[in-house]
Amino acid sequence: MPDLVIGRRDSGEEDWHWYPVPVGDGPEGEGPRRSRSGLLLAAIGAILTGVGVLLFVLSTENDSSSGSQASPTALPASDAPVATVATAGPTPAASAGPLSGSLSPEAPGDVSLFIWSRQQKQWLGLELVKEEPGYHEGDVVPFMLRVEHATPSTRYDVQLKYACRASDGAAFDYLSSPSDEDNLSQTTPPGPGRREDASIPIPDDSAITFDGAGRRFKAWGASFQQAPEGPLPDGACQANKQFTLSLMTQSDTVFLSWGGHLASKSDWGENQGASSQRSSIFIEVTVGQSSPQRLGIGPDAITP
Repeated sequence: MPDLVIGRRDSGEEDWHWYPVPVGDGPEGEGPRRSRSGLLLAAIGAILTGVGVLLFVLSTENDSSSGSQASPTALPASDAPVATVATAGPTPAASAGPLSGSLSPEAPGDVSLFIWSRQQKQWLGLELVKEEPGYHEGDVVPFMLRVEHATPSTRYDVQLKYACRASDGAAFDYLSSPSDEDNLSQTTPPGPGRREDASIPIPDDSAITFDGAGRRFKAWGASFQQAPEGPLPDGACQANKQFTLSLMTQSDTVFLSWGGHLASKSDWGENQGASSQRSSIFIEVTVGQSSPQRLGIGPDAITP
């Protein structure tokens, strides 16, 4: 196909007719190359003359400044695991492209962070500190973010920070999906009460060799705009790490869920697991310009 083509359609027609446009230096005497801007202005002029003919110029030549880029599609829930798919070219209207929509520079109305108490079988908005041990090292503790009074069709960036290692050993060494043992958390208020609308794989931590597969972030009332960024810093588990996720809201109430894996002495060594901590280990979430929300679990709630 030539680098430039011109489309022509009479005002009473539905179909376009395409013709090549000579834009290169032809044989001697045919004159210099015409610029794309000139062709475009000519086409616009044809439209404005009111002669009943619609014309436009289409470039098929690759342009490094505005070429098509891979656009990860939103990931709906399905019976089988959904892989992240990158498609070249324009993103279909049914699937928003990366970073599409308006980015909200402001905080949404209400942001709440919850942690799942396995013992009490309920979501709590406070740290799990003084209850009977409900989790063992190696378990995954469910967390849930709820955003209320969000603006629909708006992109919110979510920063999710977790304590990978604290002074007394490893803490949440990686993020994962809640286990089947805690499936009740999804249907328990103030949770969403239904299956997720979208999910996306949690990126692998190159420094953790035992994090396994099938780990996902799940969302309700929103879609994921691109693959999560992180975990950062990219390296050994020495302090805190974080992810950044971009959510496109589909309603005024949005949920995001994930789990924090409790470091085990079988992976880190004797007295180096999550139960060896002297204080709570935390996860902190910030949505847009909202105040950070922070919750954790104390060593008394963890069995070695």
